Amino acid sequence: MHEQYALSTDTLARLEDYLDSETNENGLNFCGTHGFLCAITVGPTIQSKVWLDALFEGQVPAEWMADLYAWQKSIHALLYHQETLHLPCELIVEDEENDLSDWCVGFMEGMFCNEEAWYAKDEDTVIELTLPMVTISDLIDDPELEKIRKNRKLLQQFAREIPEVLTELYLFFHAPNTP
Repeated sequence: MHEQYALSTDTLARLEDYLDSETNENGLNFCGTHGFLCAITVGPTIQSKVWLDALFEGQVPAEWMADLYAWQKSIHALLYHQETLHLPCELIVEDEENDLSDWCVGFMEGMFCNEEAWYAKDEDTVIELTLPMVTISDLIDDPELEKIRKNRKLLQQFAREIPEVLTELYLFFHAPNTP
């Protein structure tokens, strides 16, 4: 890990305790927040005020702002240095909501707060790359997605692809254009 952006395990544990608590009534849980931060990191640039307001529905807890910025920067540092990003949950699809589906919901929420910019560059590529998160999140009601959701083997394959997809999305939006 790149030390200048590393969050201590104590800080992450405190964030997890807060995000998974009843006190966090306006935000996503820990896994959902990680997914959200991944989306705003790999996707098109967005102002921190916008994503913080979207993350906490306009009720940003001031005492967590620095840690949330640091967490987002640590995700960015890993991707920038071409390291595999590990999700804070198992990459296993289950019949009911679980940490992975929460992570995917968070990712989608991150996309939604800057949706127009996500699709502006190349809509077809973004649709293809985000299909695992869109499908597993179960936020989009679409007959084609329902067919995919019934294929457990394909869903599990999608889940395993998420870390690689995050790297591809990061490069798609942030790598310099080469002729």
